[in-house]
Amino acid sequence: MRGTILGVHDGRGVLLADERRLEFPMTEWRSAAPPVAGQIVDFVEENGEARAVFAVPGAFAAGGAARSYSGSFVLGAIGVGCLLLGFVIPLLPTIAAFVLGCIGASQAQAEHDDTALLLSRISWIGAVVLLAVGILAMLAVLAFVGAIGFAAVFEGLGPEHW
Repeated sequence: MRGTILGVHDGRGVLLADERRLEFPMTEWRSAAPPVAGQIVDFVEENGEARAVFAVPGAFAAGGAARSYSGSFVLGAIGVGCLLLGFVIPLLPTIAAFVLGCIGASQAQAEHDDTALLLSRISWIGAVVLLAVGILAMLAVLAFVGAIGFAAVFEGLGPEHW
């Protein structure tokens, strides 16, 4: 039989065939790439469930896009972009990457979207690391300047001797 993937949730796929919804365990998915909503599949129906589900190469439902991205995926991707921009412009994009990463991670967990969760975690964890390195660098510069000034006071090289 032929059908259209509606989505995947909690390790089970859902497809629509002959105006009926059928579920299948992910162990019955027989194609290399994971199932995508709108994808046309070929399967065998047994006891009201789809078995031996194969993707039909290059086939998608009419009007369906090849891949639709969830909001959490988009937030994670934008967060990673902000994180990369944070290497050039240090502060604001890094803070944006942290905020977008946190929001995207919570949404991805709710949506069970592992790819979006990974992107969001890269975003907020990378932002924390980048901010920590920046703070440590500023403290090192302040310590260096302070040590030079402290040495100058003890050596009698203060501003009054310039």
